[in-house]
Amino acid sequence: MKDGIKLQDIFARNMKERRKKLGLTQCELASKVGVSTSFITEIEIGRKSPSFINISKIADALEAPEWSLFVERGEEITKKSNSDAQLAITLKAALSDKIDEILNNNN
Repeated sequence: MKDGIKLQDIFARNMKERRKKLGLTQCELASKVGVSTSFITEIEIGRKSPSFINISKIADALEAPEWSLFVERGEEITKKSNSDAQLAITLKAALSDKIDEILNNNN
């Protein structure tokens, strides 16, 4: 993606923010996920990407839906949504905003 935030960066930021919000150290998160502390560090600084299996384990350890780690304001979206219909509406709006931002940056 040109001049935009990469999905990997969004994931890393959301993972780190959620970890800190839960009061977990990188070591504690690594233990819950079953990976090394250095791997968690590498993910958080954007040097490595987790596998699908580890994404699921990370989300479980962070008590968050997997998808919420990949979208801007993911935690905010899940808090506002008290039903599947409301979640779909909120998520579509967030995705639409991101698409508009990307298209505007490319023009």
